[in-house]
Amino acid sequence: MYDILLSSTLVAAVLLLIVMVPGGPLETRSFAHLPRAVFWGFNLFLISLGIASFVVAGGAILGAAWAPIAALVIGVGYVLVFALDLAKIFPATPDEMSSPLLLLEVADLVVGGIVVVVAVGGMIQ
Repeated sequence: MYDILLSSTLVAAVLLLIVMVPGGPLETRSFAHLPRAVFWGFNLFLISLGIASFVVAGGAILGAAWAPIAALVIGVGYVLVFALDLAKIFPATPDEMSSPLLLLEVADLVVGGIVVVVAVGGMIQ
């Protein structure tokens, strides 16, 4: 049951992340003011976070011993990404966040927190 819960929360986090891709229908803020290296570095981090989420979700389903530790790192990554964005720390933009984007970011922040809690629970088992 734990393996399914961890896998499900990881997949939920990445699916929420996917719909918030910059330039997509929800993420309408301009990031033109960011240096290109910062913009692409951040995008690379988000892509890596998404891919790692799918890999670790698969590992959790298979009962891999490393899955809870990896999920903890990933969950902290989601929490940091969305907490920093919601606090307008990074990436700070001159544009306001749309209401749907705000709702999804809060949801992904919560799901990231759930990933952390479930991962810690799996490490204690």
